[in-house]
Amino acid sequence: MLSILICIGTIVESRYDAVAAKAFVYGSVWMNLTMGTLVLSLIAVIASRWPWQKKHAAFICAHIGVIMILVGAVITQKKGIDGTMRLIPGEKNSAVTVSETELILYRSQDGNNYEVVHSEPVDFLKHPIKSDQPFLIKTKESDIELVESVPYGLPKQNVQNSLIAQSGAGLRFQMTNNRIQTIEWLVQRNVFEKINYDMGPVLLSMGGLWDRNLQRHEIRLVPKDKGAQYAFYRQNEKDPAFKGEIAEGGKVVTPWMGLEFRMLRYFPKAEVKWDLEKLDHPTPQSVAALLVRQGGHENWLFLNDYLKIFTERHVYLLAYRNRQVDLGFPLELKNFKKLQYPGSTKAMAYESSVSYGDDGKEALISMNEPLQHEGFSIYQAGFDQLPNSSQFVSILSVNRDPGRILKYMGSLIMTLGILLLFYFRKQYSRK
Repeated sequence: MLSILICIGTIVESRYDAVAAKAFVYGSVWMNLTMGTLVLSLIAVIASRWPWQKKHAAFICAHIGVIMILVGAVITQKKGIDGTMRLIPGEKNSAVTVSETELILYRSQDGNNYEVVHSEPVDFLKHPIKSDQPFLIKTKESDIELVESVPYGLPKQNVQNSLIAQSGAGLRFQMTNNRIQTIEWLVQRNVFEKINYDMGPVLLSMGGLWDRNLQRHEIRLVPKDKGAQYAFYRQNEKDPAFKGEIAEGGKVVTPWMGLEFRMLRYFPKAEVKWDLEKLDHPTPQSVAALLVRQGGHENWLFLNDYLKIFTERHVYLLAYRNRQVDLGFPLELKNFKKLQYPGSTKAMAYESSVSYGDDGKEALISMNEPLQHEGFSIYQAGFDQLPNSSQFVSILSVNRDPGRILKYMGSLIMTLGILLLFYFRKQYSRK
């Protein structure tokens, strides 16, 4: 039975991913029953040798070792933590992101100060939403319905005019020269939000509070009723090379690289509507999604994103995200170092210098040197780069394994049993 389940799990993981294999095979009732039956079988075999003799020591140790390993695995599964953490330079973080998902509903009267009014863990992979049985989230004003769950989908953005006063602007632009051709949207979720688009040597920004980045060529856009004000900045210069206004269909050439900036579409008030292409199997670009219905309107909500819902008296934020667990102590990234292979940009090794705990102790976390603190093992898992910046984000793998000591002891006892088996076989062969 165990062999059959492992074969099925291997096929599921190859066709889908490790999350699906864990949900439907390795964490299933069938696997738990099989493991439980294995433990009962081992106990029964040990008991059947009673009264035990000296020659049974090898046999008993080997079986007890296997039982201890399985019990330790169950403890780790129930009480352990296995997740990731992102550390941004200069910021403290104590939240570990794990694979389990949850729904959180926030409420605000003014759109600024939000309070949590609903929170619950969900697993729409194992328990998908059926069209005839929507998932309801009740509020004082109206119910929010989740009418469909899609485990694998490709989001497609559709920007349109908005009638909501709090909506920000939406601008579709084109940047071209003899080597570059880019067409993208800049859309504010609200009138105060700053939106950036990084083109490498050129940074575009629209709305929000703004500080000049002297290391980049920069295009600064300020939304207006019928278009946008623009200012072009050369690298290492604080003052704009030139500025003006541009309307839909207008174009202007930058003072560097011969780039032509064209405004293809403009909405002073814009909202993003997402369409979804449903997939049978996951891809690197696919994401889980929920179809949300409220007040006769339907919108897609994607994993680790939020949906803003307006009613007559309140503003709601519905978040669908991976659950976060408090580490119990803060971590702060002091410095990140990346070593590259000679003559390439590929990372050969990377390490993070961090401070941890309330007393600010410092440690170096590298790929083969984890930080051990308060039962947690913190490993260097990867890195990312902040948009519009040369700074790196350190990605750490956080693991707490309360069943580890039991699994190690079980392995030692099982190994002892195997060694004793050779010893006793030698004694019997002599006789």
